[in-house]
Amino acid sequence: MKSAIQKSIFHKSTIPSSRIFIARELCENHFDPAWHAHPEYQLFLVLEGTGTRFIGNTIKHFEKGDLTFLGPNVPHLWHNEDFYFDNHTEKCCRGVVIYFHNHSIGNLIDKEEMQPLKNLFIKVNQGMEIEGNCARTISDLMLEIIDLRGTESFIQFIRILDLLSKCKEYKLLHNDLYFSELKETETDRINIVFNFAAKNFKNKIKLEEVAELLNMTPTSFSRYFIKKTNKTFTYFLTELRINNACKMLSSQENKNIAQICYESGFNTLSNFNKQFKEFMKMTPYEYKSQFFAL
Repeated sequence: MKSAIQKSIFHKSTIPSSRIFIARELCENHFDPAWHAHPEYQLFLVLEGTGTRFIGNTIKHFEKGDLTFLGPNVPHLWHNEDFYFDNHTEKCCRGVVIYFHNHSIGNLIDKEEMQPLKNLFIKVNQGMEIEGNCARTISDLMLEIIDLRGTESFIQFIRILDLLSKCKEYKLLHNDLYFSELKETETDRINIVFNFAAKNFKNKIKLEEVAELLNMTPTSFSRYFIKKTNKTFTYFLTELRINNACKMLSSQENKNIAQICYESGFNTLSNFNKQFKEFMKMTPYEYKSQFFAL
C-alpha cells in the first residue's frame, strides 16, 4: 500500500475551467512531500516552516518569506523539518500559493502590451527565487488576494504578474534546461531516495545501502540517479550537507565552524572547508561573517 503522502507525479489540474487562477492559503503537515510536477504555473510564499526545497536539479534551504515562481512541469518538492506549536504535538506549515495556466490570459498574451509577461513565462521555465523589496511587495499582494473576489482579484493577479515581469531581484533555480522525462511509475523510487537522503545526510551513507532501497546494484543505481537528476548521488549528498551548513552558519552564532562541519555530515574539517569553498565560492568563515560580527 502506498504511503499517505505519496501522490501522482502529475496531478490533475487544480483550476476549474470557470476560473482564471486559484489563490489559497495552506496549513498542512508538509507542503510538497513528494517529487512531482504539474501543468500549472505556481507562485508560492512560505509563511511558516523550514526545510529543504528541491526544484529541478537545485537544492536550497527554505524558511519564512521564501518566494518561488515555477513554470509548468518543473519537478519539485518541499521537504519540511518538523515544525511544532506550543503543545509540541501538532505540526503545521503555512503558505500562500497561486496556480494558473499559461492560457489564463487567453489571446491577450500575444498583444504588444503583454510582451513583458510573455518574456516572464519563458524565463520562469527555469524556476525563479524572488528576493529583496520585490519579494516583500509581491508577498503583501499575495496575502491580500486571498480575500479578494471578482474583478478586484483579477486586477490584483495582473499586478502580481506585472511586478514579477519587472523584478530584477531574482535567481534562476534550475541551472540548465535539462529535465529527465518524468513518469508516474518512477515517482515512488525517486521519492524514496530523496526522503532517505534528506533524513540521513548527517550520517555516513554508503552507495550500497541507497541502491538496496531500490533493489538495484550500486552501478545500476548510479546510472539511474544520474539519468533522473543530471548529477551523481555523491554530488547530491554533498549539496544537502552544504545546504544544511549554510543554514546553520547563518542562524546559529553560538556554534563554531567545526561543530557545524560535523553536524552537517562531513567527516573532516579540511574536507568541509574544501567542499564549502567549491560550492559557495567562499570559506565557511567568510559566509558566517555576512550574518554575524566575528
